[in-house]
Amino acid sequence: MTNLFEASIQKHETNSFFRGEKNYFVRTPDFGQHNHGPNLGGHVESFLRSGNGNAEVFDKAFLKFLESLKVTKEDLTHCMANLSAFFALKNRDRLEGSTLFRSPDSNESKLVKSYLTHISNTDIYLTEKDRLYIHANFISKNGNDILLNTLKEIDRG
Repeated sequence: MTNLFEASIQKHETNSFFRGEKNYFVRTPDFGQHNHGPNLGGHVESFLRSGNGNAEVFDKAFLKFLESLKVTKEDLTHCMANLSAFFALKNRDRLEGSTLFRSPDSNESKLVKSYLTHISNTDIYLTEKDRLYIHANFISKNGNDILLNTLKEIDRG
């Protein structure tokens, strides 16, 4: 079986992988939308276990994805789903070697905070706020408060 994450690296399509575009779409059985969890839990986890240096490759690809996010509802959905999947797997020690989000001052933490701040200046924030807090609480239960703290900061003004 082909590892889709590895294929996305070779084709320079890692952003498509994280968005579930092209051949990287994994349909949820209930809703017919892309299911981000299996991509991370299957292909990325397998990729990380398969070789030294792969964690750094994954971390760089995930950073590239975060840097590419546009202020749209669709990208917000991809961001939240990937972050939720990432932290659920990280909390279970299934993302071997990844060093992402070790500090609130890390580049990736700053990217997420900046992205959410931009989202908060749009109508998207008002319509998606409840869903954002659902993801933030889930991520917090899985060991990281970056999202929850950022949302609280935004709401305090």
